[in-house]
Amino acid sequence: MKLLARLRQIAMVGGVETFGVAVGGIAGLLIVNVLPKDQYAAYTFLVACITLILGVTDLGLAHCCLPVVGQRTNEVPWVVGACQQVFRKRWLLLGVGLAIVAPYWFVTSREHGWGGGGYLLASAFMIVIVLLSLREHYASTVLLILGHISTLNRIGFSSHFVRIAFVGAVLLLPMTSWSVAGIVAATAAASLVSVLLYRTEFRSREIVNTRLEGDDARRVDAQVIQIAKPLVLPAIFYQVQGVITVFLVSMFGTSNMVAEVGAFGRLAMVLIVVDRVTNILLFPVIARAPEGQRLRTMLLQGHLVYLFLMALVLLTSVYFPQYWILLLGEKYRSMEPLVWMVFLSSILQNASGFAFRTMTVRGATAGQSYSILATLVTQVLYLAIVGVSDLRSVLGFAIATSVANFGYQYTLLALRWWQWRLA
Repeated sequence: MKLLARLRQIAMVGGVETFGVAVGGIAGLLIVNVLPKDQYAAYTFLVACITLILGVTDLGLAHCCLPVVGQRTNEVPWVVGACQQVFRKRWLLLGVGLAIVAPYWFVTSREHGWGGGGYLLASAFMIVIVLLSLREHYASTVLLILGHISTLNRIGFSSHFVRIAFVGAVLLLPMTSWSVAGIVAATAAASLVSVLLYRTEFRSREIVNTRLEGDDARRVDAQVIQIAKPLVLPAIFYQVQGVITVFLVSMFGTSNMVAEVGAFGRLAMVLIVVDRVTNILLFPVIARAPEGQRLRTMLLQGHLVYLFLMALVLLTSVYFPQYWILLLGEKYRSMEPLVWMVFLSSILQNASGFAFRTMTVRGATAGQSYSILATLVTQVLYLAIVGVSDLRSVLGFAIATSVANFGYQYTLLALRWWQWRLA
């Protein structure tokens, strides 16, 4: 019966997450197909800016909540207090993120001629999205740790519905210089709906704000420092790496190349389904499991299944790239031979993240700084030998980076896996 209950939960979460990714994918593909390439390039750049700002507010802190809460997941005040203690630091880092991204946004926008009222309004909505996203992340983390999976699914469904409805409405209107602002506003509206629904849910479940004081606060802060300190440099580095492809083409390429890189990113959204299901169902279990043979078996089985699923997706990009390009539209048909490169780099990068999260939910964050050296050496060698001159070379750069990350993270995980044997 327990197995059946677990399978039902996996099916429910997997179904909702698949629906969410499908809705997000449909919205993204509508945007790719309808927006002119120059406007889609500006949209891609703004999304990269949002991603980098949110990344700077992290610096390893997002990986602290599960190990800090530990096995006290049934104590609501403790869960809320611990999460608030972590997210308070993320809010403090928001100013740092804005200070880093703002100059780059200004220079790149001028270089590509992105300006006018519509673009500036879209940039303002970008800030709104960042503010709302931090509130979303906090609320969803609390409910995830407390085990309210169905609530997360319901709120996610509502948010996705609002976004695709707004995106559809914007795209039905004639394309103007204000269209990008309307699309960014759709994401902001979806985030606002999520925040309001989370507030309602907190009130109905009587989840009140709880601030840790005294020894509890100091103990949590000490744990957060212990967990996050080894991740600060890697976090800064890999947040930049997460958007480096877009940033490279925005600095050295044309607006057309920026649009093509952004469009390719839409194809890899299918990989998000597996990652979201594991975030909700697998990693909380890994965080709570005692060290021993059961933990090692769970990790081995989970990673084998994950890599097998990723391999199946890669095969479709190799043998049936024409069907993936159909999703983007005819103006991207020339990119068909490069589809496999997008999926290979995305799969390797996602698998690296899967291995990384497996370790961090157990509080095993030591040794991550050395991954920077492995990645930088790989990137410098690639740029020296191949360079970055066209879309193929940019995608090759992404693959080389992903190979370095994949090799390092799985080597580190193999060492941890051996250490988590029976004491």
